[in-house]
Amino acid sequence: MVINRQKQIEQFAKFSAYVLGRHPDEFGLVLNDNGYIKIKEFIQAVTETDGWRHIRNSHINDMLLMLDNPPVEVDQNRIRAIDRSRLDHYIKCDNPPKLLYACIKHKSYISVLDKGIRPTVHASVICSKDQKMAKLIGRRRDNQPILLTVHVRNMLKQGYEFLHAGDMLYLTDFIPPDCFTGPPLPKQMPAVKKPDKKKDAIEAYKKEAQAGTFTLSLNKPPGEKPAGKKFNDKKKEKDASWKNNKKRMRREKKHSWPDQ
Repeated sequence: MVINRQKQIEQFAKFSAYVLGRHPDEFGLVLNDNGYIKIKEFIQAVTETDGWRHIRNSHINDMLLMLDNPPVEVDQNRIRAIDRSRLDHYIKCDNPPKLLYACIKHKSYISVLDKGIRPTVHASVICSKDQKMAKLIGRRRDNQPILLTVHVRNMLKQGYEFLHAGDMLYLTDFIPPDCFTGPPLPKQMPAVKKPDKKKDAIEAYKKEAQAGTFTLSLNKPPGEKPAGKKFNDKKKEKDASWKNNKKRMRREKKHSWPDQ
């Protein structure tokens, strides 16, 4: 088991060196200026590749512990290749493809149509010349991303620039609304029902008020005891007892008078 684990880690180390040190664009990854990328994003990209879907954070930890010269280094929640000499530098692209593709979150579509596409997670807007790659990147943030077609000529005319990020990816600071197209909006967007806090508070109060209470009869005023045999019997007993006490008190009073 130890030998198999050792071989697995060695193979993963070679694969990591390729992804982070040579062609991150093939996996839809964009490194920062220092070559770092978040570990979470790196693992997400790796597990999308056949043969590496089992990779977890523990494999990175084992790579750093089990290998004498691991090809990667970790800084808190980021990872990068130690040898980055073969990485393509992000340079200005003078002749980008006429069409590029980018994905956005489904819920952001209306806002993007009005305000354009701005960077969110990364420092730049990531585009690809391949639709499949654009969708792959988009699905990392949304299960049903919206694929947009970027009209590069319109952007170049307006003075916007693109950077090469390897062979597959292109970066830009902003894509204005008149420089991309996408699927038509639904005829009527589903309305989001906002919670009625006032109504909810009233309902909660009613429930609390009803807890531990009893229902009053509408035909009798509050405090009046219901008529019934048991109640009548008690009333008769009380009246009889009162009469007997009154007679007893009269007899005692009569006998207590002095003889004349």
